[in-house]
Amino acid sequence: MRQQHCRSGSDKETYIGRRRWLSALGVAGAATLAGCSDRGGDGGDGSDGGDGRGGGAGNGRSDGTDTPEVGDFPQFGVDDLYGAETARDLARQAFERSEYDYAFDGGDLVTPEGEQVTLDIYYRAERELSRLTAEFIARELGSNLGIDVVVEAIDGARFNNEYWTGDPEGGADTVNGEEIEWTNPTPQNPGPRSVTGDEPWDMSIVFGLNTHPLNPLMNELFFDGANPFYNPVGYYPQFDAQGLFQEARQATSRDDLRESFAEIFGNLAREQPYITLLFSDDLVGYNPDLEGPIENFSNGWDLPAWYEGEPTVSGSYDTVTSAGFRTLNPLYNTESHAGVAIGRALDRGYTFDESQEYFPLLYDMSTEDGEVWTFDVRENLRFSEPYGQVTAEDFVYLVEELHQSDWANTASSSDWDGVEVEQTGEFEFQATLESPNPLWPRTYDPLLYPIPRDLVEPYVEEEDASGLEQDEGLLELGFTGNLGAFELEAWNRGSGTEYVRNDEYYLRDIDEGPDLFSEGPLFEAASISVVEERESRLRALETGETDSAAIPPERYESYSDSDNVTVRRVPTPYNTILSVNQRSNGWNAGPGNLFRLVPFRQALAAAIGKRELIDGVYHGLAEPQFTWQPRWSEFSPADD
Repeated sequence: MRQQHCRSGSDKETYIGRRRWLSALGVAGAATLAGCSDRGGDGGDGSDGGDGRGGGAGNGRSDGTDTPEVGDFPQFGVDDLYGAETARDLARQAFERSEYDYAFDGGDLVTPEGEQVTLDIYYRAERELSRLTAEFIARELGSNLGIDVVVEAIDGARFNNEYWTGDPEGGADTVNGEEIEWTNPTPQNPGPRSVTGDEPWDMSIVFGLNTHPLNPLMNELFFDGANPFYNPVGYYPQFDAQGLFQEARQATSRDDLRESFAEIFGNLAREQPYITLLFSDDLVGYNPDLEGPIENFSNGWDLPAWYEGEPTVSGSYDTVTSAGFRTLNPLYNTESHAGVAIGRALDRGYTFDESQEYFPLLYDMSTEDGEVWTFDVRENLRFSEPYGQVTAEDFVYLVEELHQSDWANTASSSDWDGVEVEQTGEFEFQATLESPNPLWPRTYDPLLYPIPRDLVEPYVEEEDASGLEQDEGLLELGFTGNLGAFELEAWNRGSGTEYVRNDEYYLRDIDEGPDLFSEGPLFEAASISVVEERESRLRALETGETDSAAIPPERYESYSDSDNVTVRRVPTPYNTILSVNQRSNGWNAGPGNLFRLVPFRQALAAAIGKRELIDGVYHGLAEPQFTWQPRWSEFSPADD
């Protein structure tokens, strides 16, 4: 049976109640209260061994003063929740909950055998910022917690394949007194904590996570109990995560979602399943004559209206990227940079404008109850010959015969689980969800590429996934007709893509959007060049050989003062986190695994100065992370 409630030693639910978050949402309600101080077990049953909330009787500091004040939205790593004293007091709470005798000896954190605790931290080898962040964390944990941290570089793909993921074995575990069965294990959550990747590891900053600010319901992938789809670190929530996510799934308005998620985010901030550090922006340098880029999460949504100099059709929009594309097949691509390359020549169903509001591209979506959604396909969409006009039938066939099949294994296969689709007109179809979701478009699940039925039908009849994945028409985007701003002219494996203007682009004939859509795109050509060496990319930007390139933080100020480059800070949903391995191959310093104890994860968070990290490594170009949403999200709870 999967987890239903978080139970304390007295069998009471210990998650934080809704009324305690109303004021943080700007809703009339009770004032913010202190955290529950009920204590849990000793960790021997697979639980986290106590809620670590502090402020309760019997949890005082060794000098007799009050414990660190951990509020409803604790801001670990700043002010009173930063520094050696606070971090060590929280660590001592963890020692009390551990069955092993960890302690401080002088300045060092020592094992039961009296040896200094030594842990490793892995960072992304090819990223200088990742190295600097890892080294900063190592110094902080050394100074404030007495841990000897060994900094290790690793290739991101290797870390993912050998350390981060495991063979899905399944199994069962006792979590907070409840028996949980891993019936559908995944490589990212292969089973209980005893099921691990091939290689042991302690800490990592190799990967951040998408916080899904447009629809936080997507975070159930990470935190919906101990057995969600994605849980490589083996985090077991001690609050009623499943109950709160179920409540959120039943919400019928944004206000209801905000209320539910304020509870979830507050508990995640308290339990620190990953040690949250910061949200950084993408720093992008542009040709100063380029009109269009904005400092907004939806930067680029209106690319067909961008232009250089004057709003007339001329020139070429050329960009650089650091990595090549493994595939341009829209059915199988999972890489964001390849998605950009596909997107130059093929639109998907919709996007979000600068106000984060839904904007229809290929189709509009509407609903009355959040359960049944109607898709209205534009009637001016055409594939390349011989495939003809795009109709609702193409989308319904795509969903039913490919995304919902048990053989094709497309990149969107999980997005359509449990969704019933039905064609209701030549240019209309409906999708019925298992339960209402008023923000379904914001999950990106219903975001479809248009694919001709006649192109894929032979593969469907043969159930030929390999043939479908390698089809030249899909790989070379030879079917895109008037469905993209540009036509793919060449994909040079390893070096990039080249495009020419699509003179038949459908977007010129719609009523919505900027006036310049009627002339778009305003470039005669476009290209994406793969340039692995960073200095070469920056040189191309400085000399005008490219119109856009990423800027490293340490160069932001110099480029901001340059007349040759316009720099934009573009918010992203991805965070920088310290992942701590709560599985059986984590905590290689000695017996037990202190990472499993909430107070110890809080101690780690308190030991790492967020503002010092942002100022010293990110040159001030980031925001500290206290909840699971960036501040620009409408679902970000107040943190003051």
